[in-house]
Amino acid sequence: GIGKSIIYKFAENKYNIFFTYFNNLSEARTISKSLKKYNIHFNYVKMDLTSIHSINNAFKKFSKQFRKLNIFVNNASPPIQRKNFLKLKSIDISKNMKGLLIGNIVSLKKALDLILKSNSQTQSTIINISSYSAISGGKNIHLYAASKSALNTLTTALSNDTFRRKIKIASIVPRNIDTLSFRKNNNIKNKKDLILFQKRKKIKRIRTPNEFAKFIYKKFTRELNTIQKPIIYYDSFKH
Repeated sequence: GIGKSIIYKFAENKYNIFFTYFNNLSEARTISKSLKKYNIHFNYVKMDLTSIHSINNAFKKFSKQFRKLNIFVNNASPPIQRKNFLKLKSIDISKNMKGLLIGNIVSLKKALDLILKSNSQTQSTIINISSYSAISGGKNIHLYAASKSALNTLTTALSNDTFRRKIKIASIVPRNIDTLSFRKNNNIKNKKDLILFQKRKKIKRIRTPNEFAKFIYKKFTRELNTIQKPIIYYDSFKH
């Protein structure tokens, strides 16, 4: 829900859009059809984070259709496989980390290369969508949590590199956004479960993906010059 909400938030503010999907072609087509009403230039492509060839192909297609990359939102992630850590086989670890971490690192580098080759004088932005599991872990999602933590560290390191004047790079760590993953992590199956969760946590309500997308848009368009730290925390309960 977060990725789609970000697409629509930038589209309604007249940003041209290029997005990727993994398996759900039907959903990609639905999003593409919805983008027509915004009168912007847009396209999409299938991208498999476990395949460097697929990642290269996605960026190649982007480069043929767009002159420059202003904002790169790195929200892609393979489906999260929940499994007891001690029951993971070596091949499971290798396969999962290829998509969860290596694929994201390759995508990030491709975006950096693309921006730095551009002659644009305006500052570009790279936004990694992280996860609170990078700090707290999560039930049987050890590899996912580890990869998000590693990407946060990489973001911090890159924010100190020499290209920081041309590229603003940051990682957003969202906590408790009402997504399918959030509901699964907290065993929330229906509205009643959500209400009970909110009472137990003593909160009025949990923010939606649309509200999170609004936060991202505002932070990285209107407040970009005020951003000092590479890691930004978004607690749904406090915004």
